[in-house]
Parts: sequence; structure tokens; C-alpha cells
Amino acid sequence: MALEARRPPNARSIASGASDKRSRTKASAGPVPLAKRLLFPHLTTNALPPLLLTPSRPPELDDELYDFIALALRAFVNPWWTKITRYDKEFLPDITRILTHVLRALEARLLAADAAPLLLHDLPILVTQHIRDYRDAERKARSAYASGGALGLSQLFHQLQPHLAVTPEGGVHDEYFRQVVDQILKAVLPAKDYAPEAERFIVREIIVKIVANDILPRVTQPWFINKVILDQLKLDEAAQVRYSSGICAAPC
Repeated sequence: MALEARRPPNARSIASGASDKRSRTKASAGPVPLAKRLLFPHLTTNALPPLLLTPSRPPELDDELYDFIALALRAFVNPWWTKITRYDKEFLPDITRILTHVLRALEARLLAADAAPLLLHDLPILVTQHIRDYRDAERKARSAYASGGALGLSQLFHQLQPHLAVTPEGGVHDEYFRQVVDQILKAVLPAKDYAPEAERFIVREIIVKIVANDILPRVTQPWFINKVILDQLKLDEAAQVRYSSGICAAPC
């Protein structure tokens, strides 16, 4: 009877060991973030380059902004760009480069600006005038001035504070925001990035879509403003409790 070469039960081939090693390495690497896949497909690591340049910024802020940009490009650019070409991987990174330049320029201007006159002089005047006009419109709405009830409160207020960006019903004109964003891009972008109309219009429409249709309708809601104020008060109360407990813990 011929002798059979028996392999020990725990013996494994070199090829199988190498395959398992690759599988473990891939599993330990984890899923590739959306921002990495869309915005930086050529990076060898998952670590993204810094978006903002302020050293004291929270590290989570860059990740949130990158995710925000990736979601916006996937929602507003990918649906029609993939129908034109499915193999181009440079268009979205190029749009990201332009948006990064815009954010960094705005960051530098905001840090260099003096916010005290705006917060302590201009903004109180605007809020005061807004409250006065609203109360005047409210009084007129209950009088014969409202054309027998044909004019609503929003229409009466619009007569007192007409604005090109706002309709009498409270809607916002997208074209006004397009012109504003276009002037901002003209001020912060280099000439070589502002000159190509296709890229500039895409960047402009992304910003207008996000700001005019998604952000402004939310942040101007009374419940949102109230929630922000309450969240800030809770943070202040928590800090005060920690401070008080630290004083009590200290020897008197």
C-alpha cells in the first residue's frame, strides 16, 4: 500500500495565507469615506488635506465641510455629469479645488474683519427698524388701511420694507442670490478660475441651491433660532456648574 503524504490539519498554503492577510488588511482599513472617493480619488490614504487654514479650528470642522461638499456634489452634479461621461474623475476634484479657494478666502476676510461695528451698531439698528415696521404693519392690518382685509400682514410689512430679494408673500428670489454669489466669486477667485463660465456657474448654482433653498429657510425659522439660543444657554449653565463644583471642591 502506497504511503500517503498527510498534511497536518492546521497547515495552510502560502497563497492562502497571503490572501487572508490581504483580506485582513482591507477589513482593518474600513470603508473609504465619501469625501475621499469623490473629492480626492487619487490620495493613497484616507487622511484628507486641511480645508481651512486657521490653526485653532476644531479638527472635526474640516471633516464636516468635506462631507457637506461631497454630498452637495453627489446630489447636484453627479446625476447629470455621469450621463455625459462615467470615467472622468477630475471634474469633481476641480470643483472642490475652487470651493476650497472660496472658503479659505472667506475665512481670511472674516478673521480680518472687525465684527464690533456690525454687531454693536449696524445689526441693532436693523433689528430695531424691523421690529418697528412689523408693529406698524400689525396695527395697519387691523385697520381700514388694509383695504378691507385684502392685504395680509406680510404684504403690509413688505410695503414698509421692500427688498429686491423678497417677495410680498415672503418668498426669496434665487436670481438675487445668484448675482450676490457671482460678485463674491469675482472678489475671491483668481482670474483663471473666475473666467471659465461653466465651472463658475456650477459653483454658483451649488452655493445658491444650498444657501437659498436649504440653509436660509431653516435658520430663519423661529424654532431654529430658539433652539440655538437654548443650546447655548445649556452650554453656559454646564460650564457654570463645573466652575461652581470646582470652587466647592477647593479647600476653604
